[in-house]
Amino acid sequence: MLRPVSSFVRDVVEVTRVLLRLPRIEELRRTLGPAGAMARARSLGVTCDERDTSGRASLRRAIRFVDRTRFGSSSNCFRRALVEVSLDRGAAREPLMMGFRHGGGDRSGHAWLGSEAEPSERYDAVIAI
Repeated sequence: MLRPVSSFVRDVVEVTRVLLRLPRIEELRRTLGPAGAMARARSLGVTCDERDTSGRASLRRAIRFVDRTRFGSSSNCFRRALVEVSLDRGAAREPLMMGFRHGGGDRSGHAWLGSEAEPSERYDAVIAI
């Protein structure tokens, strides 16, 4: 089933916003710790509009699409959370949750926003920023 044109246009606009914001977010993610990167992302997000539930879903689709197509196997949940926080006033007010598994290594942790469903995976430590 085809989606309405207005929904398609909204998704294209959101993808464009994500692509424009991504270089700044990557810089923050790579140079600051989680608290510093979130503080900067929040300072960007509070200047943006607050989306309704449908708008947030569209933004998240755009973020996942860009993260998956731009970074492939290097997609990153923390990057996705930072982008969402930097582009939505409501997301900028939410806590960032970070879960970690003992032993570390690749894919041993996860980041998500407080409004998202808690992941089904269990972590040895969870912090909120």
